[in-house]
Amino acid sequence: MRLNRWDDLPFHQTAEPLGQPQTSDTHFNDGYYFSFYKPGIHVFMGLRLSPNTNVMDGYAGMVIHSRGEQRNQRLSRALRPHFDVLELGPLSVEILEPMRRQRIALTNSDIGLNFDVTIVATGDPHVEHGHRQYRYGKLLNDLIRYTQTGRASGLMRIDDDQILVDGWHACRDHSWGLRSTMGPYIPIKGIPGTDDAEPDRRAIRIWIPFEVDGMSGFFHTHEDAAGRTLDFEGRIDPAKGDPILLASCEHEFEYHPGTRRLKGGTFTLIDHDGNRRTFTFTSVCYPAHPQGFGYTRGWNDGGGLGVWRGEAYTEHERFKVDDNLHKAAPERIPADRRLGGTEFVCDLTGPGGEKGMAHVEHMIYGAYEPSGFE
Repeated sequence: MRLNRWDDLPFHQTAEPLGQPQTSDTHFNDGYYFSFYKPGIHVFMGLRLSPNTNVMDGYAGMVIHSRGEQRNQRLSRALRPHFDVLELGPLSVEILEPMRRQRIALTNSDIGLNFDVTIVATGDPHVEHGHRQYRYGKLLNDLIRYTQTGRASGLMRIDDDQILVDGWHACRDHSWGLRSTMGPYIPIKGIPGTDDAEPDRRAIRIWIPFEVDGMSGFFHTHEDAAGRTLDFEGRIDPAKGDPILLASCEHEFEYHPGTRRLKGGTFTLIDHDGNRRTFTFTSVCYPAHPQGFGYTRGWNDGGGLGVWRGEAYTEHERFKVDDNLHKAAPERIPADRRLGGTEFVCDLTGPGGEKGMAHVEHMIYGAYEPSGFE
């Protein structure tokens, strides 16, 4: 058994060192997503540990609206023996103050992007309900996530231009557990239509951390193809006063003509006392495409995150994202396998005219009747 420096803390949950998960499932992972943004520029990064495949991997990149492109760099290394060092070559995360301040950095990248910024929380983390899903008797997904809004400050460089990041809006999440889409791809077989098939009824996913003057908040929901709510949770954190727990939401989305690419819309958040707060948002940058992060088997080898690629490995690309009519992705991904853009940074107006921004994750998986998508 190998110890690491985190084992000096009295927070063990099993009779194993902290570097050894209780499960041997190769889809167990733990890691972060960060983004910071302003109109026209969206910077993102992630870092994740997969101890049962001995992998630390991640990504960093940006969408630049004026150039109509997304740039991505993906990195992977052997997790051990440096289990407790949150660095992937030029990419790093430093927890300066748990739940309050994190420093993220990318130096000497292959995509003309460097940054060194500190993200300071503007609201408490929202712990989402755990997601557990079985398929043909196997525990397919079993994870937990918390989400938090913040402000980013520091410096970044795009090609030869140095840019001051002076309190840009930001968000992050931290999730851990079993995720079938991370780690080696293992199809789960069975007889369709039987009780243990458990079809996934989710047709749309909406995940929105947001901040306007005087309040921050977060909500997420899934709906089926008819627009019926499958799950919902959320909270508003006023700058002064107690948190407001949310009971439900209503939304109206606007799309670019002839597409499923989000243009803007409204969402109305309803608390348990029946109070309604309506927010209006408009996308202010071309969306980020998570297959560039490596999701949905977006790596050059056709795999996903959490797959062994050697002691140290990196890859990168750029692709255009300014065509609203067609799904973008790294060029090697066939058109019928492209997920398209799902992460939108948006200007946001609150119910009393307050100004701010939101990170709108918007994913439609197939037919969705309320928007006329078949």
